[in-house]
Amino acid sequence: MLKVCLTGATGFIGKNLLASLEKNSNIEVIALSRKVSPLMDNAKKGNVTWRRCNGFSLIDVEKATEGADILIYLIHSMLPSTALSQGTFSDFDLYLADNFARAASKNNIKKIIYLSGIIPPHVQLSNHLLSRLEVENVLSQFDNNLTVLRAGLIVGPNGSSFTILEKLIRRLPALICPAWTLTKGQPIDLQDVLASLEHCVDNFNDLEKVYDIGGPDILTYKEMLEKTAEVLKKKRYIFNVPFFSPGLSKLWVSRITSTPSNLVYPLIESLKHEMLVDEKQQLVLKNHSYTSFFSSLKRGISPNAGGWGRIIINYNANINFRWMENVTSIQRIKSPSLHSAEKMAALYFDWLPRLLHPFISIKKEEEDDIIIFQLFNKIKLLILKKSKERTGKTRIVYYIRGGILARETTLNGRLEFRWIETSQSTLIALLDYRPSLPWFIYKYTQAIIHSLIMNRFNSYINKLVPGVKW
Repeated sequence: MLKVCLTGATGFIGKNLLASLEKNSNIEVIALSRKVSPLMDNAKKGNVTWRRCNGFSLIDVEKATEGADILIYLIHSMLPSTALSQGTFSDFDLYLADNFARAASKNNIKKIIYLSGIIPPHVQLSNHLLSRLEVENVLSQFDNNLTVLRAGLIVGPNGSSFTILEKLIRRLPALICPAWTLTKGQPIDLQDVLASLEHCVDNFNDLEKVYDIGGPDILTYKEMLEKTAEVLKKKRYIFNVPFFSPGLSKLWVSRITSTPSNLVYPLIESLKHEMLVDEKQQLVLKNHSYTSFFSSLKRGISPNAGGWGRIIINYNANINFRWMENVTSIQRIKSPSLHSAEKMAALYFDWLPRLLHPFISIKKEEEDDIIIFQLFNKIKLLILKKSKERTGKTRIVYYIRGGILARETTLNGRLEFRWIETSQSTLIALLDYRPSLPWFIYKYTQAIIHSLIMNRFNSYINKLVPGVKW
């Protein structure tokens, strides 16, 4: 029987796809989510087995994807998942995708299916779309067999982009729309996306690498607003102004819709591009009737209260969200000349005490693979122990094993250096770290210092390789 591992199983696409896959008696589903209660870990219901998985832990990902034939990758990280997140969403996405690429290779997964965004040709892409393209490249590392479905705005109940559209019409009697609202897009109904994903599962041996998917209608964002007002039966006055101003738009859309800026900003930035399907690589399902935008609106505005969504909420009621106390910090350093995580780590540990002299020093106990950060050569701030089992040429891991700046409950806290071949970068990640300082003090002292140090180290590496643009 075919085993399908579904990431993001409690998200917008994931929970709806799960509701469809559970009806298919020919497959077994491994549903992954960081939000699954420990009590529900490995719980089985019909053909679905739930597994709790922290995507930032390669060990977790390797265990969670074990035994799968197909991996459906639906993870996006525009919203923070811990008490403090430092770094860009694109660096987080890069790290997560690399984890799953490594796990897929180790577990001999036959096919990865990734839901990405439509990539307009011959333009300077927004950070959001650049990140989607980067994830595509990372997932295909290590000779993984990848198929990508690229979609624009997905219309369905509780979808992030669609919800923003709906809230703008519900809350504003008049809208002054800048020039970006006249760019064209090709929205697609949620059910059409699900049908496309299921088609890829059923035909995973016969797929190309990239497909575009879209609905039957090509509309500007302004036209989408007008049709939304029509469905909601709201009389709205919509005016266009000649300036582009995506920066200002991001601010007022976030405030009006009460949507986190982490989510709104990348989405608005991408709307400057025409998100149209390339007919040469379009996936068109036979004997499938695609839904018009107007019909999608009428169906999407009425939220679905039943199905797996309700069950998942009940699961979450018993969760102890201990990871919310953690720090996740990921910084990318372009390093095309190094090709080695170990070299980057050696440079970092040699450079840091020179920067912070005479306050901070580093003591190395090479026989035990231990590194100690010391204040005035006396007070042990952090004690790091290198993991031999999790270390190789492209990855080196130091687990936090003590020091006055770490809580005793920091069991899996670690500092990691990871080389990503497809982006010619090294990611320096501080993960699952629980500071001993109170959160308010940590946030405005140690966290800021760490961020400044990473920026200075980036500049230092830049100077080591003249002529390289970072």
